[in-house]
Amino acid sequence: MKIDRTFWSVFTVVFTVGMLMSFAGHAGEAEDAETPAPLTEAELIAILEGDAEWLLKQEACRRLRHIGTQASVPALAALLPDETLSHMARFALEAMPYPEVDKALRDALNATDGLPQAGVIISIGVRRDEKAVPLLIPLMKDTHPEVARAAAGALGRIATAEGVAALRAYRAEAPDATRTAVNEGLLAAAQYYTEAGKRQEAAAMYEELMMAEVPVEVRMGAFRGLAYARPKKAPELLIGALKGDEPLFRDLAAQIIAETEGVGTTETYAEVLPSLPPAGQVALLRGFADRGDAAARPVVMKSVQSTDAGVRMAAIKALGVLGGEKEDVATLVALLSSENEAVVEAVREALISMQGEPVDAALAGSIAGATPETRATLIRLLANRRAEQAIPEALAGLKSDDPGVRAAGLDALALLGGAAEAPVLIDVIAKTADDTEQAVAASTLNAMAARKGAEILPIVLDAMNGADDKVRLVLLQTAAGIGSAKALEAVLAAMNDPNADIAGEAVRLLSSWNSLDAAPHLATLAQSEDLTRYVLGVRGYVRLAREQAQGGQKMEMLSKALEFARRPDEVKLVLGALGALKNANALEILRPYLDNPEVRNEAALAIIGVAGQIDKSNENQKTLAIETLNAVQVKCEDAGIRDNAQKVLDGLN
Repeated sequence: MKIDRTFWSVFTVVFTVGMLMSFAGHAGEAEDAETPAPLTEAELIAILEGDAEWLLKQEACRRLRHIGTQASVPALAALLPDETLSHMARFALEAMPYPEVDKALRDALNATDGLPQAGVIISIGVRRDEKAVPLLIPLMKDTHPEVARAAAGALGRIATAEGVAALRAYRAEAPDATRTAVNEGLLAAAQYYTEAGKRQEAAAMYEELMMAEVPVEVRMGAFRGLAYARPKKAPELLIGALKGDEPLFRDLAAQIIAETEGVGTTETYAEVLPSLPPAGQVALLRGFADRGDAAARPVVMKSVQSTDAGVRMAAIKALGVLGGEKEDVATLVALLSSENEAVVEAVREALISMQGEPVDAALAGSIAGATPETRATLIRLLANRRAEQAIPEALAGLKSDDPGVRAAGLDALALLGGAAEAPVLIDVIAKTADDTEQAVAASTLNAMAARKGAEILPIVLDAMNGADDKVRLVLLQTAAGIGSAKALEAVLAAMNDPNADIAGEAVRLLSSWNSLDAAPHLATLAQSEDLTRYVLGVRGYVRLAREQAQGGQKMEMLSKALEFARRPDEVKLVLGALGALKNANALEILRPYLDNPEVRNEAALAIIGVAGQIDKSNENQKTLAIETLNAVQVKCEDAGIRDNAQKVLDGLN
């Protein structure tokens, strides 16, 4: 039998809590007390020692982790050989600060094997029980690989001289299944020595691992550890890696420089940067950026002029983080004229991300005398930085003779412009002779309207008075995009405009209106003798009903739409909308259309849709659905439709 997982999870929790209460004699009290008294340690021990279900014992272990004393240790220790409960017993024991726990875990080494024994060993390692070391050393050679690996790891975590010596001696002869754990154990021991102030011992172990034939990840761990163990010698180690030809170690050295204090000053590494090979410079520049120390800024500035493409790109990115002065901006702006698009893009990103009060002013100051292409880029950069200079420079750019600069000005205003800039944009729309530029200006105005609609609408409506037809068409579209009641009034007025293009566009805009206040006007439009207005009116009205109307209003609007629909295409549209309703009353509206051969199939499909969603517990609805579906069976010739109707009937019966 398949059991729902959600049900089983809830059942488990309820069952567990209930059984814990009843086992302790609290079930009878639960009806009289909102919060029963928690079980005592003695009661929890009784659960562990009794024949309770494993789930109850698991919960008891979890509770004993928090309240258990020495008295709980024997009961928990007795569970260590149990494969189903050993992990929970260890979970409780590991947290207890009693020597009795360590003895119990040591004793359990002889009472367990396989995975439970490996788990006990892991717990011994967590508790760093030095007395267990002689017992763990031979277990590194256990035939069970999990036991052997756990022993090696625990010896590393405990990190006694005896245990570490055993790990070092065994490393060379350890089988493949255990060797990784031995190496990791040595890394763990060395890390503990570093933290404990035994840096010389730690460094010796790290150096041994770095020189040995071990996997690269072990060498990298030893490399990182050695930098921490000998911080005064770390620069020599890290610079050596940056000069070397191993990419992983170059990147690791740069990461350590970026993330770690006490492994050398920024100035130390900045001094050697020019002497590094290009790959090392790239890595170190990335490390400087991540470290975020402005002390690296001078050498980064110089590296921007590097003849090596990779170094130059890394320096540009680093300067975006570390720079912020006027000269930093000038250095990067000079590269905007590069023919290398990747360089230009990196410069753009750096100038956008660069922090500091002088940056915006320096960017704006760079515009004077810049080439048109660079000027356009700078205007867009100011806009992306949300700089206060962006709008003035954008407005100035609109007066440029260069179309690229004018386009940049429009892009900036689309991002930042508001009511104060709207008249300027409208003027551009009115005066430009370039259709493409006029379209971009209109798009910019629409973008501003999307952000500042209420502020811009009065300006747009006022500008429509006296504007030529082409401009009025653009402004009408902007007003409609704002979509307020005032905007709707403007669209309704434009439907009677003597210019056919404006009137036609107003009709189209009304048909796509997204608020229900347009419904009465769409209803009027749907009764027009003009075919285009009729079609747009019906379709817009039905769309509003489907998307915006709620509850009974949706049914009322769709019923009314059937009164407007005078062609089969529009009738089918309404029938389809009715078929999506969960309202049995729609069946009565749909049934007569089974007699119309032009829309019979659409009516039948709508009936099937509604009947499949009715409340089967409502006998009246059920009866109505059955009668209507039977009518479908009688009147429809389409076999597929009849089959679908029969399936719904079968479900109802």
